[in-house]
Amino acid sequence: VEQRAEAAVIAWMRHQTTAYDSMKIPRVKGKRREVRRLLAQRSKELLKHYRSEPTTPANCPLQQAFSEKTEDPI
Repeated sequence: VEQRAEAAVIAWMRHQTTAYDSMKIPRVKGKRREVRRLLAQRSKELLKHYRSEPTTPANCPLQQAFSEKTEDPI
């Protein structure tokens, strides 16, 4: 369950804190998976950083993504 939760958070971060949805990824076997893996690695590093150090909401991409979603609900 913990791994599934982590995967869900990473997937959410990919769509909320990166330009993944607008990226032009070539239709080459394995390329999209490679891009997702690189973005997941970046997301994990970002989470590790924010878990280890206090930060201000203005500098936190996660907080910014949450703020944008709550200000403009669909």
